[in-house]
Amino acid sequence: MALPKLNDTPKYEAVIPSTQQKVKFRPYLVKEEKVLLLAMESQDNKQALDAVADTVVSCIHDDIDPTKLTTFDVEYLFLKIRSKSVGEKSFLKTACQTCGQEIDFEVDIEDVEIPVKKPKSKIQLTDNISLKMRWPSYRGVTNNPAIAKATSPTDQAFLIVAECIEAIQTEDENFLVKDVEHEELMEFLDSLTSEQYGKITKFVEEMPRLAHEIEVVCPEGHENKLKLEGISDFF
Repeated sequence: MALPKLNDTPKYEAVIPSTQQKVKFRPYLVKEEKVLLLAMESQDNKQALDAVADTVVSCIHDDIDPTKLTTFDVEYLFLKIRSKSVGEKSFLKTACQTCGQEIDFEVDIEDVEIPVKKPKSKIQLTDNISLKMRWPSYRGVTNNPAIAKATSPTDQAFLIVAECIEAIQTEDENFLVKDVEHEELMEFLDSLTSEQYGKITKFVEEMPRLAHEIEVVCPEGHENKLKLEGISDFF
């Protein structure tokens, strides 16, 4: 006689920020938690990021295309899944910005949301050359070998900018970036003026992010305004 199966049925609902699609999910299981822990212990950043994405896909019941989930989609969904797996409260520490004393505080994960405003996807560079922009996919960023090898924040930011470009358009042609050689794309970006490049970085800077602002008070009564940003800030 086979043992009964546990936890097969999705119990919770979330909304994918970038598409507003409602999906049902379950908490992650011991087998998935083990993969996450092993990935974190490996200190391999790519392995850890892949484990997060794999966990999200495994725990969502509805049909989704994992290659189209944005970076903030994956972070938000993982936060929601983890809250139902190990607890909706996250207990954190920080140092007082005034006196340096340690402050213990908690964050209710259910209060964390990502407001999403659809950006203008077209950036006009010249009278006859424009860019079609997109929010980068999580897989596109984590599986990009150039981003993984980047040794400075400046290089990494430059490559993420490139990942946000879907197509380069002229009056007569539409060049899909996925069909363009990496070196050629880098040469194209290098040829931009500072003003033109600034239009692209503005798109990136305005991209939705997993972030939450909270006020905490230290034992001496000093008020501290904190901004938690990215998965690691919540745990």
